[in-house]
Formats: sequence, C-alpha cells, structure tokens
Amino acid sequence: MTSVLIVEDAAIFAEDLAMSLADMGYQVAGVAPTGEDAVQKAEEAKPDIVLMDIVLKGEMDGIEAACEIRS
Repeated sequence: MTSVLIVEDAAIFAEDLAMSLADMGYQVAGVAPTGEDAVQKAEEAKPDIVLMDIVLKGEMDGIEAACEIRS
C-alpha cells in the first residue's frame, strides 16, 4: 500500500484530504502543519509520496522542507 505524508497548515483541508486518500486505498503516514514537522515526520514514517503545500506557517516553507526531505 502506498503511504502518503500530507503537509498542509489548513487543518480542515488536511483532514478532508486524508479521509479522501484513505477512501481511495492509500495509507496516510501523517499530517504535518509546518515544514519542520514535515521533515521530522518524513524521517520517521518514510512515506512513498509527500503532498506538500508550499506556503506554510513557521520558519521553513514547503519548498525548503521538500528539498530537505528529498536529500
């Protein structure tokens, strides 16, 4: 089963996306509201796919987080 990490700071949207992905048969590896959380959760969960919002609250935006996760 393909695992997906959702990185989204709008909680309602993230929860709706997580439910939709689960209904389609994906395993939701987690939801992260900030870039820093995304990096930490990606290291822990090792998801197959990361769905990344590029405008996030916090010090690290989605582009920076994606680059760090990818490396």
